[in-house]
Amino acid sequence: MKNAWRKKTTALATTSLLAAAIAVPVSAAPASISASGSASAVSAAASSKASTVENSLVNVAGFKSASNFKAFYANLQRAVAKGDKAAVAARVHYPLTVFMDDDDDDNNKKLVIKTKAQFLNNYNRIFTDDVRENLAETSFSELLVNWKGASVDDGDIWFTPSKSGMPGISTVNADD
Repeated sequence: MKNAWRKKTTALATTSLLAAAIAVPVSAAPASISASGSASAVSAAASSKASTVENSLVNVAGFKSASNFKAFYANLQRAVAKGDKAAVAARVHYPLTVFMDDDDDDNNKKLVIKTKAQFLNNYNRIFTDDVRENLAETSFSELLVNWKGASVDDGDIWFTPSKSGMPGISTVNADD
């Protein structure tokens, strides 16, 4: 479900749309690339996107360093792919806010996770198949970065800096 907008609006969907509108623009590959230079042009565009994300992480979102965030993100992707719930829990800024679709009444349910134990007990409700898939498919250069932090896909996972600038998961928008 990569980059597909949800049918039901979450509490952060409006914020995500606003954030996307004011996010620091990330450059894309030129529309017309010659066949001979396509690989190098696409590589340069990807490098430029990653560089823009790195700059925005520090200068716009307030993270301590882009390299620290990049390592955090790669380790999180690996931990989720392996199903290492404890490693994922260690990357959460508590309290964690989770918004879940409630299919019965078209409302969103807000869950506040205050402890690592509570997170581990609710892991499969929080990191749904869609959330895990979108995390796996979203490269570092595809992250949305704005004044609120960094986001995967259309706001599935939000990362914010701690007071010391270290990254952590602060919000998850999960489908139930």
